[in-house]
Amino acid sequence: MPALLFDLDGTLADTKPDLHAAMNHVLTKNRLTEVPDEAITNMIGGGAREILKRGLSENGTSWDDAKLDAATEEFVLWYDRNIDANTTIYPNLLPLLNAAQAANIKMAVVTNKRESLSAKLLFRLGLHKYFDLLVGGDTLPKRKPDPDTIELALQRLGVAAQEAIMVGDSEADTGGAIAANVASICVSFGYRRVSLEALNADAIIDDYNEFAAAAKKLKPGLFDAL
Repeated sequence: MPALLFDLDGTLADTKPDLHAAMNHVLTKNRLTEVPDEAITNMIGGGAREILKRGLSENGTSWDDAKLDAATEEFVLWYDRNIDANTTIYPNLLPLLNAAQAANIKMAVVTNKRESLSAKLLFRLGLHKYFDLLVGGDTLPKRKPDPDTIELALQRLGVAAQEAIMVGDSEADTGGAIAANVASICVSFGYRRVSLEALNADAIIDDYNEFAAAAKKLKPGLFDAL
């Protein structure tokens, strides 16, 4: 039984504007300089704490764990209140999800974003109805690129690793997929801190209208209904 596992930020939706706003809210409240638009793309990934740490680094500073923990909660609170203000679903995603659902292909979201925030955002975007399962960044002690969350998703879906594809945009997604022995397709339009080539993805697509062909080539016979 085939399955598709999707990352969220930079894969299902362009969440950058709202994450950017949350970061700058915390930075300016602490009398630091806002991070400009052109710098934010490479800072997203790994959860709110990591995003905030990168914003501090851009300001040439760092905070101790106590202050960083408090600021992270402030980031999350602000983001939670503005979670879909300017977030949008990527083009041609919905036809793919509809086709996969019609073909009874199991689907899950495996993200490093907090589970509660992920659930809220998926609901707000109307995407929750497509997915059988959500595994967040705080569901388990370890998150991608460790394989644990991917392996948990496969276990709960009842799907073998060789029958699944991890769909992501970053080195965390491909690293987790490789560690879990799962094939990966990466989108070129998401957020990453390495080059496309350094992702070591099994396939890279520039638009979701290319996904079906890539999946069929990668896993012959499993995704023919897409």
